[in-house]
Amino acid sequence: MAIQREYLSPNEIAEYLGISPFTIRRYIKLGELKAVKLLGSFRVHKNDLAAFLKAHEVNPAEENLPEDDHANLGVPPQLAPLPASPPVVVGAPDISMPQNPARRPRGRPRKNPLPM
Repeated sequence: MAIQREYLSPNEIAEYLGISPFTIRRYIKLGELKAVKLLGSFRVHKNDLAAFLKAHEVNPAEENLPEDDHANLGVPPQLAPLPASPPVVVGAPDISMPQNPARRPRGRPRKNPLPM
């Protein structure tokens, strides 16, 4: 006869939900997910996990979707116009951009330099 466990580890919960165990531990440390700590490891009761998931349910009809989010509506998003190119000034002096200085080699110098 199999023993039914009442408490789950963060790794088991993460595998069940398809997220990282670090996320589960973060919820525990923030106090959003109720847990007990035994010998340095957390355990979450099944009822507490169910209550946590119930509290984080999302109803898409009540969600405020941003205006730009048309993925669920099947409407392609409007493309933003390209920025205008900077104006060309006639008679402006030609200024060269400074070059980066040569980098110093890192590490020990070679006993025998590489052939050029």
